[in-house]
Amino acid sequence: MPTPVYAARQCLTQEAATVLDEAVAVARRRGHAQTTSLHMVSSLLSLPNSTLREACTRTRNSAYSTRVQFKALELSLSVSLDRIPSSQANRVDEPPVANSLMAAIKRSQANQRRQPENFTFYQQQQQQQQQNSSSSSVPIVKVELQNLVLSILDDPLVSRVFGEAGFRSCDIKMATLMPGKSFHPSRFLGCTSRYKRPSPPVFLCNLTNNDSLIGGKGFSFPFMGCFAGDNEGSRRIGEVMTRAKKRCPLLLGVSAADALRNFLESVRAKTRFVLPEGLNGLAVVCFKDEILMYLSGDSDEGPLKSRFREVGEMLENRTGPGIVVSFGDLSAFSDAGAGDDRLRFLVRNLAKLTEDCGGKVWLIGAAAAYEVYAKILNKFPTIEKDWDLEILPVTSLQFSAGGSFPRSR
Repeated sequence: MPTPVYAARQCLTQEAATVLDEAVAVARRRGHAQTTSLHMVSSLLSLPNSTLREACTRTRNSAYSTRVQFKALELSLSVSLDRIPSSQANRVDEPPVANSLMAAIKRSQANQRRQPENFTFYQQQQQQQQQNSSSSSVPIVKVELQNLVLSILDDPLVSRVFGEAGFRSCDIKMATLMPGKSFHPSRFLGCTSRYKRPSPPVFLCNLTNNDSLIGGKGFSFPFMGCFAGDNEGSRRIGEVMTRAKKRCPLLLGVSAADALRNFLESVRAKTRFVLPEGLNGLAVVCFKDEILMYLSGDSDEGPLKSRFREVGEMLENRTGPGIVVSFGDLSAFSDAGAGDDRLRFLVRNLAKLTEDCGGKVWLIGAAAAYEVYAKILNKFPTIEKDWDLEILPVTSLQFSAGGSFPRSR
């Protein structure tokens, strides 16, 4: 049975309780019924001076850049959180603590009580309680954040999330215990050539498109997962659009194009309960055809300039929340044989739409794989900031091959 948040909070120090409160907020925003270890990991990685992030930095795979491996971790964690069933109708202010997370807290208490530097203190505290009361209650151990992190890393679901991004929980635990020291994972826990990674880091392999790391079999991200129906995916897109920053979704995954089409159709049809209340009444403008013609050299700047002017005129004459501008599949930007001048013109003018329209314009598009986005990012390193992009992994149970995968439990 799940544990109420206030009861779990009593077992933690102030620092650890603050992390728990943020994890509860993550679970609430996503409409999850319980707060799990995965929500705690999300909270820990978002801290300004995250000890978990620092430990991951020192244990990362040297074959990949820090940015790429942390992007893989972000995607892996996001997909795992997406697999947790959500319900907007039954939201609670404080989703209770799941049994698995409470078990990690209890393990932390036991480990902390057994530590040599704490053993005498807790023993004396217990003796004082026995003298003052006939009951032999065990003193409550306030779990410190470091001990809680170590226990959470033992959770199989958490270990899998890190493993799929190329990390190992045992390495991260050692780095957490030894902050600030130089770290060589192979020297600890007998991790020599005899102990190899149990499985390939599938998210990391996908980000780098390195088929040799996965036995020559190519994966397109995401390789598995689920959306709870088309409307649920559209609601997630709407949640991103309500943000003050990183408010323009770039859908990433093999089902991204379908998710984009479903979202735009829902907005046009004014489907209820898809968009947050403040975004109801959005208009949709698609630049896909004009972009393809321009980048392929079949037209000049004229048609695109006309569409940009059209957006401006629509904003002047509309009273609704604004306009969603779809640029379609991002592969058109990377695959087309257009020169850099045409790409610069397009990237610059799409950025001006978000900058000059007072938060009334949202860009949206799709990419089947991270490599597509990486090609554009190499040419335009500031495009994520200029377009105010948020990478949104799109997961689906339905594939073009007709296969399906079960929901993770």
